[in-house]
Amino acid sequence: MNKKKKFFLRFFLFTLSLNSQIIKLKGKVSDSDNNLLPYATIIADSNNSEFSSYSVSDEKGNFNFKLKKNRYYIITANYLGFKPKTIRSKFSKDSILNFKLDIETEKLDEVSIKYTPPIIVKKDTIIYKIEKFATGEERKLKDVLKKLPGVEVDKAGNVTVQGKRVTKVLVENKQFFTGDSKLAVNNIPADAINQVEVLDNYNDVALLKGLEDSNDMAMNIKLKEDKKNFWFGDIEAGSGIGLSKRHLIHPSIFYYSPKTSINLIGDVNNTGKKSFTFKDYLDFEGGYKKILLDPKAYFSKLNDDFSQFLTNQDFKNSNHIFGGASLNYSINSSTDLIGYSIYSKSDNELESQNINEYINESNLIEKRTTTNNPINDFIITKIGIERKQKDGGKLKVNSFLKSSDNINSIKNISTLNGTTNYINTLSHANNIDFKQDIEWHKSLSKNHTFTSIANFNYGKGETLVNWNTNNNIFQSIIPIINDSSYSIFKNKETSSLNFSALLKHYWVLGNFVHLYTTGGSQFFNDKYYTNEFQKVSDGTVNDFNSSNFGNDIDFNFNNFYIGSHLKFQKGKFTFKPGIFFHNYQRKTKQNNQNLRLQKNYILPELSIKIDLKRSEKINIKYNRKVRFPSLTKLLNSFTLTNFNSIYIGNPTLENELYHQASIYYYKFSLFKKLNYNFNLRYRKNEKGVKNRNNLEGINFITQPILLDNSDESINFSGNINKRYGDYKISLGVNTTFLNYLQQLNNEIFKNKSESFSFNTSVKTNFLKFPNFSVNYKKEFNNYKSQGSLSKFENDFINLNIEYDFWDDFIFNLNYNFRDFKNKNINSTNRNDILNTSLFYQKENSPWGIEITANNLFDNQFIRNSSFNDFLISDNRKFILPRILLLKISYKL
Repeated sequence: MNKKKKFFLRFFLFTLSLNSQIIKLKGKVSDSDNNLLPYATIIADSNNSEFSSYSVSDEKGNFNFKLKKNRYYIITANYLGFKPKTIRSKFSKDSILNFKLDIETEKLDEVSIKYTPPIIVKKDTIIYKIEKFATGEERKLKDVLKKLPGVEVDKAGNVTVQGKRVTKVLVENKQFFTGDSKLAVNNIPADAINQVEVLDNYNDVALLKGLEDSNDMAMNIKLKEDKKNFWFGDIEAGSGIGLSKRHLIHPSIFYYSPKTSINLIGDVNNTGKKSFTFKDYLDFEGGYKKILLDPKAYFSKLNDDFSQFLTNQDFKNSNHIFGGASLNYSINSSTDLIGYSIYSKSDNELESQNINEYINESNLIEKRTTTNNPINDFIITKIGIERKQKDGGKLKVNSFLKSSDNINSIKNISTLNGTTNYINTLSHANNIDFKQDIEWHKSLSKNHTFTSIANFNYGKGETLVNWNTNNNIFQSIIPIINDSSYSIFKNKETSSLNFSALLKHYWVLGNFVHLYTTGGSQFFNDKYYTNEFQKVSDGTVNDFNSSNFGNDIDFNFNNFYIGSHLKFQKGKFTFKPGIFFHNYQRKTKQNNQNLRLQKNYILPELSIKIDLKRSEKINIKYNRKVRFPSLTKLLNSFTLTNFNSIYIGNPTLENELYHQASIYYYKFSLFKKLNYNFNLRYRKNEKGVKNRNNLEGINFITQPILLDNSDESINFSGNINKRYGDYKISLGVNTTFLNYLQQLNNEIFKNKSESFSFNTSVKTNFLKFPNFSVNYKKEFNNYKSQGSLSKFENDFINLNIEYDFWDDFIFNLNYNFRDFKNKNINSTNRNDILNTSLFYQKENSPWGIEITANNLFDNQFIRNSSFNDFLISDNRKFILPRILLLKISYKL
């Protein structure tokens, strides 16, 4: 027998021996009248302190356990409003144990509840008792959440519960900074947490509960009693070991009392960690709580130069400074003062190498090396007042200010047909943005409630870009003067003034019938100016305006709308059909050209919710939508967007019109410790805006055009999670099919994009043994364009190990492996990154010491692929080298 067979035989016998030590215990929970009690909590304790296992009864009162053989257990059944019942017994074989609970006759305030179950399930709420799931090595909130049934935390800090994303994080019922999960999960200390409450269909206006449909899910962190009225948190500092010239300072300090909450977070490092990303910026931009203020016509904002500096993720070198402070102060029992301020400065170095295949008749191949040094400096501040009314209504007044100053230096080396060109780009952008929001929610009677919302926004920006190159590589359409070297400039100035107002009436016609009527308007006044010119070496300025360059547009857009939703319930079904009338008016003035556009649309929508059971639901949605182009798509003159690209708008471009539909299903069973969710989304454009690209070599001119049936997409995603004792197994799948039209060099092509991925993982939650998680993901990406087919594959393996040993040590290991394949050129690239750390903190000591090693194998780059209308790119992004750090922490 060879070694491999011996290994599997031993592993099989070992598994059998483990299974032989496990028995199954099942039963039912009912009341004294034999009425079955769903969602009762049953606990199996092997002794007075160690938590062994738990179960939650299903809709029919059933529960089951897997317990260790021949061990005494204290089995306790709990149900709200009933007296707990406890049985002590030893089980040597599979057994049945039924509970009959008696109604609690004492008044609630006279009952002394000595035992809290690990999970409490209510209609829209799940409460987790953290001490029942923590195993000792948790340091931050994210480590705790990963141990909770039905809760997932990804690397970016996004939290999902039962497959639904958490959109707001609260601490002691008060919003944590912007409410986004990232700052919370990476900074709140694990030892401060008593309970985690998950609130589905969350609405911070109590008056609207049951009226306004909410897709929000909130997570409320309840603190331990000794962390209230007391400063807590930790301060961490680190320095590079050996030749690793790195540093890190990271304080996280908090104070919570019934009247005041204060959060202070700082981060200074050159290790590549970013405390504020583009995702956080988008959450901030959408965080003004414009509930209901959906004009049913998406109008994209001006291109925000600030956001472009936040998209970078992979650095060759990085310096980052971050500071955040938030305050929530209760002026009195009905009025709160809320505010926060976030400051960030980053100085990064990035490098990438691309092999670009241009999809045209000559199929040109370009090799391009790009290095850039973005320096981003910004501050975001909010201050607001919230006043609660006795009837549950609320008045909110919020002010926001954002200011940024950004510099970016880019060096491109482009090789095409044996010729090498050097292009240097320097850009400087300043932006300031002010927003003022007012919300008022008022109940006039039991059946009539009103909501009024108004938003005001003013923004201004200036950007100067300079391209320098050794050769005249620019397109012939640009009136370049021959010179020894070429220096091209672009000056851009933008301003934006927006105002929105809405009034909504909620009319309760009966217990199961509501009528909602909404009316409102949106007004935009935006200005956009560009000027391109060449500075010749003799000092003269060559202005491009005479060659149809330079833009100066004044843009006005109005959207007036009124409509209604009828919401009614029939058994397990809740229907919400709606219809809205929209009047759109657009005026543009540019280069002595005045244009007007007026459109009227009637847009239907439908929502159906099916509550099969408390923990099993189906949501079906359909709507027809309109989207109007932003003013940059209406420019009537050329403008440079890069050294090899020119853009011109389409002044008469009209709106997009599309249908979208989705079906979402999820089921969550604490009894079976199983949850799964599936989501199917479909979208079809009746009329869609696509780019017309004229490609000449690697240079191209882009113009937006409106096409019928421009694109169609289908996306399916699903996840299944199952717990077996201390093991959790997950399966996931995601697939997207996209058909879209593309116009290239005056020809229209039908393109296809197909992507498919599946992933599986195994995680453990041992109390005394090392915990690990293993994840595997496989991706297939196919791009079909103009008869050519490009195929790419990715394999990802992730291994995490956490081990709390000798009471005072915590060991962590994170290993990532990636295998990238370009099937067309039969090229393969593999890289693996290993990060590890060892943390020591003596029990009851505030001091801790940690040694960390990131990118231990010293990988140089990460490889991937991308595509657009006319380009398929094979990309290598260079990353930070090996970093060794010695860190010291102090816990307040």
